[in-house]
Amino acid sequence: PASSSSRRIDIKLFCRPKPPSRTDSIQSMNDVLDSITAETIKTATASTKTQNGKSSSSSSSPSTSPTTTIIEHTSDALQSISSSTPTGKLSNARGYFGIAILQPKTSENIGTLLRSSYQLGASILYTIGGRYKSSSADTLNVPAHIPLVECNDWNAFAEQASCPKGAVWVCIEMGGVPLSEYVHPRNAVYVLGSEDHGVPRSVLRGCREIVSLESELYGSYNVAVAGSIVMYDRLVKRRKMEDGD
Repeated sequence: PASSSSRRIDIKLFCRPKPPSRTDSIQSMNDVLDSITAETIKTATASTKTQNGKSSSSSSSPSTSPTTTIIEHTSDALQSISSSTPTGKLSNARGYFGIAILQPKTSENIGTLLRSSYQLGASILYTIGGRYKSSSADTLNVPAHIPLVECNDWNAFAEQASCPKGAVWVCIEMGGVPLSEYVHPRNAVYVLGSEDHGVPRSVLRGCREIVSLESELYGSYNVAVAGSIVMYDRLVKRRKMEDGD
């Protein structure tokens, strides 16, 4: 009979490693931080010894060995760095505002007002009772950058929730609080009337606050000029408030 050779089969059993727990993750992170700290101290010590050993020859020949520089920050500096790091929180200091124009007439004036609105930080624009036609005065093409909402009349503006919730309606008209004394709301929509008829009484009753612009001789301003003055006044006062003045 033919001789048969025996075979040997080795079987190795492996245990599946269990996933690390949250405690293990924290412990491993602490180990990493400890190792980094120890390595930093070790490097600093070695660098100090190297510099002390070569202090006698450093005056004759410059040292070319690499050194490690440890930067230490004061508590004020660390706090400043922490404050400058984005945290996902948005600042609510400035708020927002919009401009609403009643029965716009001259496209050039409206174009100028839209350009000023963009420059001075408006968030939304309205035309009430009229449509805006593109004007050469709007050299920035503002409707491409700021939402422009066209309302058929005042009721459409007031009843169809066109105005942002929580914004104060501020009418710019003669006989109100002088602009120099006025404290702007954090969120507001400034309503400007047409140059020939002004703001109707129904609109005045619908606005919470009325502000007037002081003048030396004649009280009625061009609608673009009036809106620009109000927005600039808001900008200056808000900046002073943020600076704590």
